[in-house]
Amino acid sequence: MSDTDFFDLAFGNLGLLLSCMVFVMALFYFCIRGKAVAGYLDPVHFYWTFTMGSAYGVVLFMYVSGKVETYLLLILFSYCSMFMIVYSICHGRALWFPKMVRLFLVPEGKGRSEFIVVVILYSLLALFLIINVGFGSSAETNRFEQNRGFGAFVRVADGFRLFIISYLTLWIGRRFRSKNVNFVTVLMIGGLFLDILISSFLNGAKFAILESIYAVILVLFFAKFSVRVGFTKLFLLGVTVLLFAGYILTRNLENSGVDVSERGVYMPNSSVLVERLVLRVFANADKYYFALPGNVIERLETDSFFLQMLSPLVGVTTLSNAVGHPVNDYTVGRQSLLYWYPTFDVAGGPTSHYDLFAYKYLGYAGGLLFVMMLSFVLSSISTMSRVAGSDFYYALAATLWLRALPMLLEPAIGLSYILDIFILFFVIKVFGMILRAFSQRGMVSV
Repeated sequence: MSDTDFFDLAFGNLGLLLSCMVFVMALFYFCIRGKAVAGYLDPVHFYWTFTMGSAYGVVLFMYVSGKVETYLLLILFSYCSMFMIVYSICHGRALWFPKMVRLFLVPEGKGRSEFIVVVILYSLLALFLIINVGFGSSAETNRFEQNRGFGAFVRVADGFRLFIISYLTLWIGRRFRSKNVNFVTVLMIGGLFLDILISSFLNGAKFAILESIYAVILVLFFAKFSVRVGFTKLFLLGVTVLLFAGYILTRNLENSGVDVSERGVYMPNSSVLVERLVLRVFANADKYYFALPGNVIERLETDSFFLQMLSPLVGVTTLSNAVGHPVNDYTVGRQSLLYWYPTFDVAGGPTSHYDLFAYKYLGYAGGLLFVMMLSFVLSSISTMSRVAGSDFYYALAATLWLRALPMLLEPAIGLSYILDIFILFFVIKVFGMILRAFSQRGMVSV
């Protein structure tokens, strides 16, 4: 089903669609809420409750409308159920993971020297990206097209920015807790807000500023700070995120030659900007309405599972040149788009989602095992909230959790995010150990 066909179906049965989406999102919320590290403020609710919940709500809507066959619905249901079962069993029990993180990634003490190293590396990387790529918020087509050839640098920068935000948040929090609030503290708060703002515009994703806010909240929960977010604060946070998303979308539309003051096509009583925001929510399920009706998913082309898992690590452009075909065109999400729009050559498009990726590349049984493994990895990372540590550990835990959750949307990319953190912070820890060794000999001061 093309997107225009789906939108016609959706707006023609809007009440049923919204009912299905609300029902599934509510179900997903109650299934995961007891396992959420930061309660209702945990980013798992963005990825699982909202994104996956709204997408499965669309799937349910299409099934009720007679567009999706029962066997496909049962496959998704079994994958979803298995994910929750494994996650519920393993959450809080995989203590091996936080121990491994502390052993290989977390330096001794507060890790202030290592934090400064991260800040320097991020600053240089951000400057490099600004010069060579520009701000993602100003992309002429989309940020994926703009970042073509620089994806690995952007990925590393995103990991660093979340760690810096998390660590700086705790540093400020400790100063408030010890009543050491002075001009330096004010400067640190200003630096935190400036970092959130600039890094979000550099990233260019509509989710970027919300992700930064999640980093602030999440690290405070990890470090056992008392976090009280009442209705007013929650409302202001929501407005801030919505304004940022609206700004990014406005820039994207204007760069595409769209007048944002025009009336919408499907929502004639609203502006095209409001309509596009609504359609963006529906687009959480784009890979499903592209691939499930008419059993299109069975006709999508694939390449190698290992190539797909390797491509984010090596780099899509580099690997594509090596194997002789555009590797990124063989993700399930991209394939579902190309099935309907074969001449579409702009980077980006639908993500694959863990369930469709698992089923298409590994078959039903292999996909089920893959879902179990993915759930085990996520539950292991979430267990870091149960183990006490230094501020460096808490900031790293928040960063890992935020970088791991995208595995639900694009498993290969999410896995590369995790490996990035392990490789980078292992090197940083070793570098810090070398500096301390020289310091003990009086050769340098740390």
